[in-house]
Amino acid sequence: MLVLRKGVVHAETDYGIGLLDERSGRYWTLNPIGALVLRLLLDGGSTAQAADAVVNSYEVDVTTANRDIQTLLAQLDTAGLIATDCAR
Repeated sequence: MLVLRKGVVHAETDYGIGLLDERSGRYWTLNPIGALVLRLLLDGGSTAQAADAVVNSYEVDVTTANRDIQTLLAQLDTAGLIATDCAR
């Protein structure tokens, strides 16, 4: 299960989601597609469910949606914003 790392808070914005790492003071923004994916994954959804939601909401094919989701997750992980539930 995907969770935000301890000390990372998120807030909905008019343009997606903002993420704040309270430890470093760094702030990230996710566009509406990234926000959709993050919401679904934080709610316990799978990457396959997130890809389906992206395909159904935007003009994108499933291969592109899956690739973009994996890229987003890698970027969030590299930034230290996410963890698995047991590694929180």
